[in-house]
Amino acid sequence: MPAGLALLLSSACSDAWDDHYVTQPSTVAGSPTITEYIAGESNLSEFSKMLTISGYDTLLSKPQTYTVWAPVNATLAGIDLRDTARVRNIVSNHVTRFSYPTSNLVSKVIYMQAGKFITFSRTGGGFSFGGFDLLPAQSNIALANGIVHQISGFVPYMDNIWEYILKAQGLDSLRAFLNSQSEYVFDAKNSVEIGTNEFGQAVYDSVITFSNPILDQIGRLHLEDSVYTALLPTNKAWSDAYNKVKSNYKTLLADGGPARQRYYSQRALVSNLIFRNAFPDPGSLDSLVSTTGNTFKSPGYLFTNSTAVNLSNGIAYRTDSLRYKAAESWQQPIILEAENSSYGRSYNYANLFVRSSLGSAFDGQVSDSKYLLVEPTTVSNTTMSTVTFPIPNTLSGKYNIYCVMVPNSIVEGQAAKPYRVKFYLTYLNNNGTPVTDAPIDASNKLMVPGRVGAIFTSTAASVSKMFVTQYEFPFCNILEEGDPSSKITVKLRVENATRITETVQYNRSMRIDYIILEPVQ
Repeated sequence: MPAGLALLLSSACSDAWDDHYVTQPSTVAGSPTITEYIAGESNLSEFSKMLTISGYDTLLSKPQTYTVWAPVNATLAGIDLRDTARVRNIVSNHVTRFSYPTSNLVSKVIYMQAGKFITFSRTGGGFSFGGFDLLPAQSNIALANGIVHQISGFVPYMDNIWEYILKAQGLDSLRAFLNSQSEYVFDAKNSVEIGTNEFGQAVYDSVITFSNPILDQIGRLHLEDSVYTALLPTNKAWSDAYNKVKSNYKTLLADGGPARQRYYSQRALVSNLIFRNAFPDPGSLDSLVSTTGNTFKSPGYLFTNSTAVNLSNGIAYRTDSLRYKAAESWQQPIILEAENSSYGRSYNYANLFVRSSLGSAFDGQVSDSKYLLVEPTTVSNTTMSTVTFPIPNTLSGKYNIYCVMVPNSIVEGQAAKPYRVKFYLTYLNNNGTPVTDAPIDASNKLMVPGRVGAIFTSTAASVSKMFVTQYEFPFCNILEEGDPSSKITVKLRVENATRITETVQYNRSMRIDYIILEPVQ
C-alpha cells in the first residue's frame, strides 16, 4: 500500500462523518486558517512540524471546517519526527470535521480523522479531550476554517483489533490467512490530495474501500463502531490446532483438493475466535457466544494462560493454545429439519405436508414445533412412498446417522401405531465414486446397492430416534453460499415399508421430525 495513505477503511469518508456529526460549522471570516494559527503559536511549534510532515498543513488550510485539539510542545518531546507513520497517526487522532466548541458541552464522542472515537467532555470546572485538559485561555480559538483547542497532552493512537493483528509479532499465521482474504482499493474519486511528502509525492486524505468475507462473518474488526473480545492464536497455537482440524476437511481433487482443504481448515480455526462486547474477565461468565453463534459454557478454559491486550475496539487475548473442543466448534452435529426443502428434498409416490406440533400432546418434544407428514399416494406394495433428504456440510469423519420420527398419535383420535421403514444412504466411497441408495441391513451396516434392505420399526407412542448406520465419510462436502444443491453428495432416503395388509398394526404414513448426524469423536 502506498506510503502516506490514511487508511480510512470505509466506502466514503464524507459519508462516515455525515453519519456521526450534525454540528454546524463555526468560523470567523478574515481570521487565519488553522494551519496559520498553529504555525504562529510558539508553544505549538512541534505540532506544527507534525502537520507539515503528515501533510495535514495543506488540509487544514482548506475552506472545509475542522476542529483541532493541539497538544502543546512539552507533551510531544518524546516523539521521533522521523517516524512518519506515528506522526500521521497522532495528528489524525487530534483532527475532526466540523466545529466543536465547549459551549453547552456535556459529553460527546467524536469521530476523528484517524477513524477513532474520542470523548470530549466537561470535567469539573473545565473540559477534557481523551482525558487531557484543555488550556482555558487557549480553547475555542475561532478561525477561518474551524476551531483550535490547545490541550495538555496528546491522546495516543490505539490500534484496533485488526490493526493489532496486522502488526503484532507471533501472529503471522493468523495474519496471513486473514490478509489472504482482504482486498484494498484506493478510491481516487473520493480521496483528497492534501499535500506532498519529502520526496515530492502527492499525499492524500484517502478513501480506501476494504472488503474481507471472513471479517464479514466473524466481525468487522477494522471498524470502531462495535466492541469485541478476540482470542488470537499465536503461531504455535495455530499450527497445533490446524494439524488437529485438517483431517476433517479432506477434499476431492475435483473440489479443490489440498488447497481447498487448507482453506476450509483455516476458516474453521477463525470461526469461533470473536465474541461481541469486551470482557475483561471472561472466566467469570457462565457462557460465551461467538459471533458465528456457537455457545461455550464456562468459557474460562478458552482463555487459560492467555495475555490480555486492550485495544480501541475491544480486548484481545493472545494464546499459545486453542482449547476448543471439536463438538463445540468445528465438528458439531448436523441437523436437517425434515420440513426444510431448501436443499432440494425429493419424494416419490407421496404427498408432503408440513404440520405443527403446537397444542398437541407432543408440544415441546418436536424440533422447531414442526414435522413432515409423508402421505402415500398409491396402494401398491411395489410403489412405496419415499422421501430423500440431501444433507450438506458433512466433514471427512465418522458419524452416527439417525432419523427421528413423530408418532401418529400426535393427531388426536388416532391410535398409536409404529412405522415400518427402510433406509438408503447415498455417499462417496474412498475412491471418490458416488454410491447411490445403498440399503441398510439388520445390523445397521451398509449394503451393496440393489440388495434388499432391512425393515426398521419405530416406537408406537413416543418420538423415536431411529439409528440408521455409522459411516466414516472420506471427504468433506461443504456447501458454500451460491452453490447448487446438486453439489451435495450425501443423502438419506426414507421409505415406507408397511404393506397394505399390515395397516391394522402399522402406519403407512410417515411423520419425520429431523435427520441428525452425530460426530463420533
